Amino acid sequence: MVALDDVVDELYGGALDDFVARRDAAVRAARAAKDRDLAGRIGSLRKPTLAAWAVNLLVRDDPTLAGALRDLGEGMRDAERSLDGPALRELGKQRRALVAGLVARARRLVADAGQKMSAAAAQEVEHTLTAALADPRVADAVAAGTLTHGTEHVGFGSADGGAESATVGGDGADGARGRAETSRATDAATGRAAAGRGGTLPGTDDGGASADASGAGEEPAAGSRATTRRTAGTATKGASGSATGSTTSAADRAAAAEAKERERREREQERARRRHEQAVAAREAAEAELDGARTRHEDAAAAEQQAVSTLEDAERASSEAYAAEEELVRALADVRRRLADARAALPRVDETLVASRARARAQEKAVRAAARELDRATAAADRARAAEARAADDLP
Repeated sequence: MVALDDVVDELYGGALDDFVARRDAAVRAARAAKDRDLAGRIGSLRKPTLAAWAVNLLVRDDPTLAGALRDLGEGMRDAERSLDGPALRELGKQRRALVAGLVARARRLVADAGQKMSAAAAQEVEHTLTAALADPRVADAVAAGTLTHGTEHVGFGSADGGAESATVGGDGADGARGRAETSRATDAATGRAAAGRGGTLPGTDDGGASADASGAGEEPAAGSRATTRRTAGTATKGASGSATGSTTSAADRAAAAEAKERERREREQERARRRHEQAVAAREAAEAELDGARTRHEDAAAAEQQAVSTLEDAERASSEAYAAEEELVRALADVRRRLADARAALPRVDETLVASRARARAQEKAVRAAARELDRATAAADRARAAEARAADDLP
């Protein structure tokens, strides 16, 4: 029987190119098993973007990554709640180092899988990992290894919620693993989250009141108290005469001055809060730009190193080719010189050959003549010996 969890794990842990084909095959298998509800749920699973798929590869390649993201994110949230500046700076360095290393590893995993990650996709991976460090819900979605879209944290500091995400995983409304709803945090929600962390912003008084993100504070209450005092003062003035009215007017003026002072403090606190949020936003933007610049620098350095290595190989091959050419040229020159010498010696050799052949023929004639002379001399000697023998026989 086909199980949804197994299908989800196989789809989001496999190759990106054939995601749709594998999903359609799983739908057909579910229909063949006559499970129309499961077929519908499988068919609703969305193909991840390249960046989301890269993050899924990361968490599936390293099972300890999810815990590292949670631990570092929790440490940063604790430091923010306690307004621990040194700890925030140290954790910020750890965050940048971790995210930069993970983005580089994601590039390698994607390349090993036969894909090419663009600069925009790499930036989306960076934003997703940063959001996982800021929001534990995003960290859980990343840990599931079933992201379908990149995630970006919108706001200041860590978030208790309100991060945009698009994930597959968890139990949905239909009882199966579905998609987490996405939402973007607004500045007002960010202000409430910052106030809810339990700390006081720089420039605020622990005992004073502060305005919320919508700009509403304690102004109506102060105004109500002032109005009550003015009403009581008017009634007293009608009953007590001019002296009592003078005292009530002084009390009203004091209450109004107190209300104005309170309003001034609240405005100052609100301005300080906004300055702090703007400073945090500027710092995070600068850090993001720094991380991006570091990634681009690393990519450029790697490309430069590759180009230098390629250039060195080409120069070495060129040098070897030139050396081989020079050796061949020298060998060709030697062969040509020997050929010229041979051609120059050829007429002399031909003359010597002709003279030798003539001498050989002359010697041949001389030999034949000597042979004939020998034959004649031999015959004469034979005749002389025969005559001698006859003469000896005639002796008495």
